[in-house]
Amino acid sequence: IIYNMYTKALFCLVLVINLCMLQSQEVDIKLNLAKTFKGHTDSVRTSVLSQDNKFIVSGSDDQSIRFWDIESGQQTHVIEDAHNARIIGLRLIQNDKFLLSFPSGKEVKVWNVENKQLESSFTIGDDTVSTNILTSDEKLLIVATYYSSIIVFDLESRTQIFEFKNTHDGLIESLALTSDNKLLISVSGDLSIKIWDLEKYELQTTIEKAHIYSIYSVVISSDNKQFFTAGNDFVIKVWDLNTKELVHAFDSAHQKIITGLALTSDNKYLASVSYDRNLKLWDLTSRKVVQIKWKNHLAFIFSVLISKDNKYIVTSSADWTVKLWSLQIEEQQRQNNFLDLVLA
Repeated sequence: IIYNMYTKALFCLVLVINLCMLQSQEVDIKLNLAKTFKGHTDSVRTSVLSQDNKFIVSGSDDQSIRFWDIESGQQTHVIEDAHNARIIGLRLIQNDKFLLSFPSGKEVKVWNVENKQLESSFTIGDDTVSTNILTSDEKLLIVATYYSSIIVFDLESRTQIFEFKNTHDGLIESLALTSDNKLLISVSGDLSIKIWDLEKYELQTTIEKAHIYSIYSVVISSDNKQFFTAGNDFVIKVWDLNTKELVHAFDSAHQKIITGLALTSDNKYLASVSYDRNLKLWDLTSRKVVQIKWKNHLAFIFSVLISKDNKYIVTSSADWTVKLWSLQIEEQQRQNNFLDLVLA
């Protein structure tokens, strides 16, 4: 009996010590406006950030391309009349040596980033490009056209490899690629999500009525486990890429059309922007919004990106500006007092 009492007392003592040593993870997130870049004379629809976080390039409805120095916050160069139409897309390639620019038209241009001179230009297909994406090795450029074709284009040889025709019944608004370049996701005004096999060049899956209104943005996690969609119904949806099932919906994520999504490189946080002029940062573990920047832009926000090192967020807006946000995410282990936990 004495032995059993001693064993139980020892067990209770160990349990109490362990409870007193409980640890929890605290996350301190700071999102602050670092710079506002002014110079465009019309809406800025697209921006790209250099790999070393030293400069930003922006494209606008004013048909110009502008280069911005992040440290000074100053414009370093402008290419006036870069296209004869508004600029809807930019891509930095080959370690930021060259810039691809996409107008609301057919002609894609290649610019030398160092001297800002036009290197070459080419067209893809016979129709206006609506959106684009590059494979991770930068060998293939994939574009969607206004007539709902998806064209796979070899950048080196400047030749078309394949064309998916009549893909959607509405305008294709956004494309996303898995990190291994094997799957392509397209979203559209027809409310559907389509997943394409780029090895077999065939349609793999269609998710009909994925949203109740037009879908404007899609991004895929870098581990290829989940993808995220958002659009005109103000909802952000989380999908399982393997099962194609809906995992979670952030209802009423914004008050107006959600125009852009971006993930941190560790897939822990999602940034979203909207016509409501707000930038929001979502914790994908707790499924809660952790930062909101209310109406820092004076008009619609068209796009958002996050730097590869998760230190910066860049937003582009109809207020003619580009904004740079500093992002600090600090995760700390905190040792809890058991009595504090009980009394909390």
